[in-house]
Amino acid sequence: MAIEVKKLKANTIVGIDSRGFIFAAAVAYKLKLKLVMIRKKGKLPGKTFSIDYNLEYGNNQLEIQKDMLDKNDKVVIIDDIFATSGTIQASIKLVKKIKANIQGVIVLLELAFLDGRSKMKDKLISLFRVNT
Repeated sequence: MAIEVKKLKANTIVGIDSRGFIFAAAVAYKLKLKLVMIRKKGKLPGKTFSIDYNLEYGNNQLEIQKDMLDKNDKVVIIDDIFATSGTIQASIKLVKKIKANIQGVIVLLELAFLDGRSKMKDKLISLFRVNT
C-alpha cells in the first residue's frame, strides 16, 4: 500500500472505520504522512460533516472532522475490503465536502464479482481481487 501511495504523490492518508485504520495508520507512519479518520456517527470529537449511505444489508452514517483536511491536501483513502462501493463512495463525498483532492483509493481486497468498481469515478487500486 505504501508503494502505491508514493506513486499517487499523496500527503494525507484517510482511513475508514474500523479495519481501514489498521492499514491507514501503518502506511501513514511508514511514509510520515498526516492521518485522518472517517468514523461511524458519534465517535469523533469536535465539529463534523456527516453522510448517510446504503450498505448491502441496510444503511449507516459516517463522519469526518471538519478541520482535519483542506484544499491543499492530496488524499489517498484506505480501507480493507471493497465490495459494492457504498462505504468508499460515502467517504469520497465526505473528503470532497472539505474540498481536499482525492488522489485515489487503495484497498487490500476487492470483491470484483460484486461489480462495485463500475460505480467508481476515482482511481481504485486493489492489492488482491476475488472474481468469483
